[in-house]
Parts: sequence; C-alpha cells; structure tokens
Amino acid sequence: MELRNYLLFVWRWAWLILLFAAIGAGIGFAYSQTQPRLYAASTMLMVNQDQGNFARPSPTFDDLRARERYALTVRQLLLVRPVLQRAAEMVDGVTATQLAARASTADVGKTELFVLTVQDTDRQRAVVLADAIVASFRALERDLLDNPYAQGSSLIVVDPAYAKRNPVSPDYARNIILSVFIAVLIAIVIGFLYDYFNTRIKDEGDLERRGGGRPLVVVGKLKGNTPAAQLVTLTDPTSLDAESYRMFRLHLDALAAAERPQVIAVISAAAGEGRSLTAANLAMALAQTGRRVVLVDANLRHPTIHTFFDLANQGGLSNLLGGSAQAIEPFLRVTVQPDLYVLTAGNMAGLPAQLLGGPQLERVLNGLRQHADVIIIDTAPLLLFADTTLLLRAVDTTLAVVRANRTTEGELRQMLDLLRQTEIGCMGVVLNNVNKRPRRLPFPKEQRTRPVVSLPVSNRSETVGDAGD
Repeated sequence: MELRNYLLFVWRWAWLILLFAAIGAGIGFAYSQTQPRLYAASTMLMVNQDQGNFARPSPTFDDLRARERYALTVRQLLLVRPVLQRAAEMVDGVTATQLAARASTADVGKTELFVLTVQDTDRQRAVVLADAIVASFRALERDLLDNPYAQGSSLIVVDPAYAKRNPVSPDYARNIILSVFIAVLIAIVIGFLYDYFNTRIKDEGDLERRGGGRPLVVVGKLKGNTPAAQLVTLTDPTSLDAESYRMFRLHLDALAAAERPQVIAVISAAAGEGRSLTAANLAMALAQTGRRVVLVDANLRHPTIHTFFDLANQGGLSNLLGGSAQAIEPFLRVTVQPDLYVLTAGNMAGLPAQLLGGPQLERVLNGLRQHADVIIIDTAPLLLFADTTLLLRAVDTTLAVVRANRTTEGELRQMLDLLRQTEIGCMGVVLNNVNKRPRRLPFPKEQRTRPVVSLPVSNRSETVGDAGD
C-alpha cells in the first residue's frame, strides 16, 4: 500500500482514532485513580571490602574480580528471605512477601556503591523499612557470609534513607500514554478490518483500486425528495453536480465521428444505484448542448423516467415492442427542455424479457436513430433480470452507474465481467452519491449561455433523496 493510501486511511478513520484515544486516556486516568499511592525510600550503601580480607597494598586482577563478586554477593544477600523476614517483624503492617515485592537494589554507575529502594503506601514507613533491612542484614551477615571473625559490618551507609513527598506510583503519564496507544491501535485494527470486509465502493480512488478504473462522471449527493427535484441539470444548473453531468458531452466529442455512439444504455448491477437518475440528468445535459436527445425508459418492470418530467406513463416502448403500434412519433413526449423527448415504458403487454428479446426492438431503435442524435436508454438492474442483457445486443455501448457506499466490489466486477463475456462495450463508470462539499459553480446567473426553464417542484426538501434506480 502506498503512503498516500495510508494517509487516506488515517484521514478516513480519524474520527474513530480520536474517539478511541479519548476513551483510552479516560481509562488510563481512571485506572491510575484506583491504584494505591506508593512512596519510595532510598538509601545509598557501600560494601566494606575489609571484612572480606581483600585489602592488599597492590591488588591483582584476581583480587579485583573477587572484590566485585563479594560486593555483588552482599547486594544479593540483602534481599534474601531471612533478612526480609526479620525486617518485616521489626515493622508493623508489612509481611516478608510484600517487602520482597517492594524492595530492590541498583548499582551506581561503575562504582562499589549501590542504592536500596523500598516502596510502601506510607511515606514514613518506607523509610523505616529501608533502615530495618539494613539493620536486619547487619544482624545476620556473619552467618550469611560465613565470616564469624568479622570485626564490623560489611555495609556502610553512605546516604541515610529518605523518601520524597511525591508518590512514585501510580504513574499517570505512563498509564495514560499506554492506554491511548493501545486504544489507537485497536481503532486502527477496527478500521482495517472494516475496510477489508466492507467491499462497498466509497470514492473515486476506491473505484479505481477495485477494478472500475477512473470514473467518467462523479456526482455528489443530490438534494430533494422527489425525482423532479433531483433533476439538477434543469432545476439547479449552476451546481457542480449539474456541471458534472454536462461534462459527459466532452467524452462524446473526444471520439471520432465514426466511432461516436448513438444509442447508449445506462446500466447498473442492482436496484437503487441511481441509474434512472443518471439517465435523466445525462439526457437533459446533452439536450442543453443543442443535441436532439431521446430518453427511453426500458425498465419495463419498474419504470420511473416519467416521474422526472411529470409525464403520464400511458403508451410507450412496451406498446411499440408488443406490435400494437407502428409509428414512433406519437409516443415521443415533449419536455420543458427543447430538443429532449421521452419515450416512456408504456403499458405492459407481455413479459419484459419477451418484449426486449423480440425482433421489434431493432425496428424501434432504428426508428429512434432517425429522430435523435443521441438515445439514452434506462434499463433494469443488469444482475437481477435478463431483460437488460437482451436489450444490450441492440445498443452501441453502455454506461455503468455505481453508487458510492452501496455498490460492492463483487457487483461491479460481476457486471463488468458480464459485459466482457457478451462482448458489449462500456464507455466508463458514473460514480454518484459521493460526499462533496461545494455545491455551486463560481459564476453569476447573468453569465449563463441560454435560459433554463425550471420544472415546478412540490415539497422540495433539503434531505438527501433516493429517487429513481
């Protein structure tokens, strides 16, 4: 994974990481509050080497090694159980086991000095315990060192025991930092597992990583709770989403005239992915450029195109395919946008698969080619019904629609594999419902090149709608 992908991952899950970091800090603080406060008393000691009979005018290397071992032996014997047991008996409220867990020694650089440290919940008792260990060792050292002829103690107190006023435990900073680190790690693991198992396509980069390539058109979340309100190319032409739909014409113009498709089927893997919404807005955007456009509703199971233009769904494609009508012109409905005509689904007169797979489809499309520069066809979900696969045999190319945070990688790949297997071309992908901040283009209404007639929209709301498939 590239560095950019790591940064995008952190940015996408920043809210969860910060939330878990705050929770971890709270847990670390609460845990520290429950721990007993311990005070540390320390005394600096030195081993009296004269008691080990190592004093020579010019010590050899072996003598120095023996002095070192003797000093280390005294340090170890200082914390043996007989010494701690005797010390615990000298102080109330402490057992030998507790004292063994709270007492430790540490050397002072490369010297013969070392420090004895004792921790306790009572500051003064910690000092008393440190002195008690030294006194206990002195009382037992002749037996411990097997030196009954020693004239004095092997331990010299260099610095008497002293305990600071501030407790050494719990360590709030350490506990909080450790808790925050663990919490952030858990948040990252959760985010990674979610991204690993959640195969829904989230944005343009995710679409490219999952095999869909760079999208031709990227559209944000459209506002409005009715299909007509979401026809942004007509009702809100200065928005960036409307301009995104109009950018589609550049992809058509970039093709050679002989290769420019005339019949384009708008497809999607499943229902509810914005297929009808895309078809309606693309048809409107192309018509606004002066092209003569016919928008065909070939979703005979759940037709919705007529709802974008407040048209009645009486008579349409199904009537032409059923053979009950021959002339196409009477079924082409005019719209408020010049050069845009709609052929609704019409009255069902048979099974959709039979109608779209029959010989009449070629005749109808050939007739429409005579009436329009571009024909946009809305279809049924490709992976749910056989209707669309039968229809695609008669079109020039397709345009796939993917809805962010809904279409999965498996559905996308299955849709593209089906197109490859049937040798049907695909111009690219329209990615809609993407989170986008800016809503309008930075130019005034006076700079529009042509007047736009607005559709009457009832009950327009500011909530994100899901009109159309």
